[in-house]
Amino acid sequence: MIYWITTIIKLCIIILGIIIGFSRENKLNRTNYDFLIILIVAGAGEALEWLMAKYYFHNFVYYHVFRPLFYTLITLALAPHLGKMKRSFRLSIIFVWIAAYFNARYLQPPQDSLNTVIISLTCLLHILAVLFYIARLFDRYSWNETMYHHSFWIAIGILLHSISSFLTLGLHNFLGADGHKLVTHVLIVSEWLYYASFIVNFSLQKQASSD
Repeated sequence: MIYWITTIIKLCIIILGIIIGFSRENKLNRTNYDFLIILIVAGAGEALEWLMAKYYFHNFVYYHVFRPLFYTLITLALAPHLGKMKRSFRLSIIFVWIAAYFNARYLQPPQDSLNTVIISLTCLLHILAVLFYIARLFDRYSWNETMYHHSFWIAIGILLHSISSFLTLGLHNFLGADGHKLVTHVLIVSEWLYYASFIVNFSLQKQASSD
């Protein structure tokens, strides 16, 4: 019951973010619009995650597929703003998918294991990408431009969620029942904050900015 309630809250946050995003579509630059599409994909993924947990009693397969997918989408959205590092992060997408395949094939089969290796890897790469992105925003734009014309708040949400996922899901397979409960509670809050960052970012956009 608690899982159902927390999922409903999460989906409501996502839906609100999508509504606000489309209502302010003319104020979104290309990167913000890309993140709006990512939010739609995330909403579908979160619904699928809940359905798999309900009907198949675990959602390991979801993480094995959607973690690399979300890494791909977020990296493609951030890459144009990473300067000399954009090529490296785009190439890392191929590396992540190859690593995800071999991890699922030989180390952590999706039938009975959470792909903690890939989760830790993608979280670490996202942390690095977001730090590069934020640094370049402040280097190229004023505080006002960074806050109101770019994806700063979404980047903060990705950063916080990646750090919490790295520290919790990365340890999932090594924890007992009490540890799993603690991990779940931390992830619930971090996911709410992550998706709420889309609402904040879309709401604060003042005008379209060319990328």
